[in-house]
Amino acid sequence: MKAYEKNPDWNKLIFRELTPEDEEYTKHKWMYIVMNLPEYNEDVLVTDGSDVWVDAFDEDISGEIYLSATCCTVDEVTAWMPLPEPYIGE
Repeated sequence: MKAYEKNPDWNKLIFRELTPEDEEYTKHKWMYIVMNLPEYNEDVLVTDGSDVWVDAFDEDISGEIYLSATCCTVDEVTAWMPLPEPYIGE
């Protein structure tokens, strides 16, 4: 079972193949569009289905989406979720 199936707070990344209406993206030779991303440069928890870490999504000058802290590509991630609220002691 994937991490995003165990916890409903996970936001599964959706990879959608390009359609003819996506002309703007085909000029960059993209093969798919990633949907359901958080805001760029927002620290979030990410998972590849087995490991979980803090990272942020970003876009390079060619429009490719990557993770800024680890330089992983977006297709190495399956889901993300907002960081929890910090612990406040009693």
